[in-house]
Amino acid sequence: MEVLPTVLSIVVIVLTLILGVVGIQLVLVLAEFRKTLNKINVTLDMAESKFNAVLSPLQNLGGMATGMRTGLKVFETFVSWLQKNRNE
Repeated sequence: MEVLPTVLSIVVIVLTLILGVVGIQLVLVLAEFRKTLNKINVTLDMAESKFNAVLSPLQNLGGMATGMRTGLKVFETFVSWLQKNRNE
């Protein structure tokens, strides 16, 4: 009986077992990574909704300021028109 085929068979079996264990561990790590990414995604979605809830009133305030500025320009135009008509 030769030693080389026996040693090679044992080495192949051991390497197969090790690679199987490493493969299973890799699958478990990737599954955990997927769970972590899902949690991060949920957290970012919640942060985005809170951020939008804070920004919405500020955007409305900017729109209100623009409306008031336009209203003042209309008022100034009307007053200047009245003064112009009074001077004529």
